[in-house]
Parts: sequence; C-alpha cells; structure tokens
Amino acid sequence: MKKILALFLAAALLFSFAACGKDDTTADTTTTTAADEIDTTAAPVEEDTTAALAEGDVTVAPVEGDTTAAPVEGETTVAEESTVPAAAPATAEEIVAYYNNAVNKAYAARVGFNKERYTDNEELNAGFLLKTFGDLVYSFMGIGAENKYTMDVTKGQWEDDVPHHYLRKSTLSTSDITSATCTESNGKYTIKFNVKPGNSKASKNESYNNSPIDKCGICVGDLDKSYFDHKTAPVIYAAVGQVVSGAVIEESYDNATIVAVIDVATGHLVSLTVEYDINVVIDVAGGGNATGSSHILYKNFKY
Repeated sequence: MKKILALFLAAALLFSFAACGKDDTTADTTTTTAADEIDTTAAPVEEDTTAALAEGDVTVAPVEGDTTAAPVEGETTVAEESTVPAAAPATAEEIVAYYNNAVNKAYAARVGFNKERYTDNEELNAGFLLKTFGDLVYSFMGIGAENKYTMDVTKGQWEDDVPHHYLRKSTLSTSDITSATCTESNGKYTIKFNVKPGNSKASKNESYNNSPIDKCGICVGDLDKSYFDHKTAPVIYAAVGQVVSGAVIEESYDNATIVAVIDVATGHLVSLTVEYDINVVIDVAGGGNATGSSHILYKNFKY
C-alpha cells in the first residue's frame, strides 16, 4: 500500500508540473503574439505619415490661402504683356516699321473700307490738239470733280472681285521719306511722313518709274486703270498712246505727305490719307502740261 500510495503521489505531482508548464507556455505565446501584432500594425502607420510629411509634396505643402507659390512659372509675365501696350515708336526706323505693319495687317485681313480720291487745283497748259482732248487728258489723270473716284469695299469682297479697289502691301523705308513723326491722343497714334519727290517717264522706247509714294500701300499698278491712286507716266502713256501716237509722257510729283491714324490697342488702321501735287508733261502736237493736287482717303476700316 505504501508503494502504491507513493506511486500515486508521484504521478499526481508529475501531472501537476505538466499542467503548470503548459500554462506558462500558453501565456508566453499569447504575450508574444500580442506584442508582435502591436509592432506590425502601429509601426507602418507612423512610418507612412512621417514619410508623407518628409517628402514635402509641393501641391500640399503651401499654407492654405497662399497665392504666391501657386502660379505656374511665366504666367505673370504673359499677363503683363497682354495688358501693358508697347512703347510708342520714336525713331524714324521704328515709325516706318510700325506703319508698314499696320498697313500690311489690313492687307492680310482683306479689310473692308471706304475710299475716296480726287484731284483739284487742275490746270492745263497745252497746244490746240491737247486742248481739244483736254477732258480726255484730265480723265487719264483723274483730274476734275467729274473724275472723282469713290468706292465702298466690304470685307470678303477681295475674294470675289478683281483687286482694283484694294490696298497694296507697304514697303516704305526710311530712304523714301524726309521726315517721320508719331503722336498719341485718345488711344490712337497719328503718324505723318513727308515723302521724297518722284518721277516717271514713258514713250514708245522708254519706260521707268521712280515713285516712293507708290510704296506706301495705296492702289497702284501698270497699264491704264482709272482706279489707280497715282497716275504714273507709263499708266498715262497706256491711255494717251491709244489716241495720239508718238507721245512722250513725263510725270512728277512733290509735296507728298502720308497721314495714318492707328488704334494703339489693336494696331488697326483707322484712316489713311495720302496727298501730293502732280505735274504731267505731254510732248505731242505742240506739247503741254497738266497739273493738279491729288487727295486719297481710306477710312471706315472693317477687320
């Protein structure tokens, strides 16, 4: 019995130790697992938050309401260029370039406008034959109230009609003028040029034209066209030669001026006025000459 009792106590003590060992292991395992879960769930959040702040995302970093950092680079410069007008042209070179640009913009836009041209203060000093054809000579030159030319051109008409009503491109240069001025008033520039004198000649065997005024954008060309704003010797000869053979025509002009009014904000022409005194010598049947003052006005431009 003693042996059996001792064996029973020994077995009970062994089971007791086994049970205690099992509880300790479970507690350790549970504690370790909880610690591991805290380390693996909490740490990444802290790391992500720290990383986002450390990287300093440009779109998030500026203080709310701060407008100095937000604009795209170069945006301010563009706004200034669109609101601040360019300085007025000052030198002769700048004024000529500005004028040419305005006329050529009108040409490129195929603008609408009203044109009026007339030549007054006419005088004809001629022999019997030329006096007989005086009205015809005046017609060739565009002289006299009866030969006044007016035309209303609508925008787009350029594409549907021959180009006899229209402006030409301006190729004026400082070598064509003797003076240039530009003044500003009420949002408009008024540009004025004094243009160098010119001359031309035409006969059966000779033809030339040296006319700076023809470069300013007025309607000019070859042959006999009533709509030309400046009647050169070759143009007059093309008409007179059909009536009187063997004619020699010499044409000259002086006191030529150009006055252009241009809108400062748009660079568009408001009006263009060209004036000069013309003298035509017709060497045929006793000869003679005709003189007059020509006035050409373009206005009411429609872009």
